[in-house]
Amino acid sequence: MTDRLKFSIIVVSYNSSAYLPRCLEALQAQTLPRATYEILVVDNASTDFELDAWRDRYPTIRFEQFEDNLGFAVANNRAAQMASAPWLVLINPDAFAHADMLQALQGAVSDYPAVSMFSALQLSANHAGKLDGAGDGMMAFGFNYRMGYGHDMPQSLPVGEVFSACGAAMMIRRDLFERLNGFDEDFYIYCEDADLGYRARLLGERCLLIPQARVDHIGSATLGARSDFALRYGYRNRLWMYLKNTPWPVMILTLMPHILMTIAVMIKDALSGKGVIAGAAIWEALTNLGHIRRKRRDIQTTRRLKSLRLLKLLTWNPGKITGRGIDVKEMRQ
Repeated sequence: MTDRLKFSIIVVSYNSSAYLPRCLEALQAQTLPRATYEILVVDNASTDFELDAWRDRYPTIRFEQFEDNLGFAVANNRAAQMASAPWLVLINPDAFAHADMLQALQGAVSDYPAVSMFSALQLSANHAGKLDGAGDGMMAFGFNYRMGYGHDMPQSLPVGEVFSACGAAMMIRRDLFERLNGFDEDFYIYCEDADLGYRARLLGERCLLIPQARVDHIGSATLGARSDFALRYGYRNRLWMYLKNTPWPVMILTLMPHILMTIAVMIKDALSGKGVIAGAAIWEALTNLGHIRRKRRDIQTTRRLKSLRLLKLLTWNPGKITGRGIDVKEMRQ
């Protein structure tokens, strides 16, 4: 690793050839000198991915392909092991970085040296002037959500604390990522980014939204936002995330609301013909809790964040909960 190399940009691809060129060309057009960052693309056994062709087309980008679809969590963990820089920048193939995104993140590193996790601002690639996400929030009853999704772009959006970073466009210090053992590989895909952020929070880490670091994001371009696949892993992993990470004092206050909200969402999905999938996902989560209990024990043993502070980080405002509102906390010293 050269002294100038500061950022390893990781792109996990799965049947993403329709979007990948635009993603990579945006990354190559960053205003920072090219010597300061590397780009690593790892492909999850896509049917539309010709490894040699991609290497020929983009000779300065490193491409690797797995023999099987390992899922988002495992693929990112493997890529992080291949990366060389002290900062990992995770970008989805359907997220197109603005030219100064990396420069804005570099500025954040300089301005906030005690912070090890940052979220970029996601604009909708399909709807001008609309947000796709302003970091991830955690509702008071333990549901994670992408803040500001579908909202108009605010006239002013300051740097501030968010609960966690959305995995579609985020940056994390390599040593923190390794300390957390990366994404939880049992999750496979969905909620793994919120789970990573939750675990970082419990260690006392902060996450900042950097509004000047921007990407245009399509979102669910490959798998579909409400596909059966997304529904299964969303239900299962959300419950695992909650049970694994939530300290007992907070769980006592939030467990019943969590259960009631889960039932309400299941009823809604059942009315649209997805009830069997939702029920099977919950059953899968509850019948595979052995490894979750073991992980919970380790997480809670090393927890540094006090329960009262965690409660203050949650989103309690009913309007923000029902409307995916932006809940950026003021910077604290």
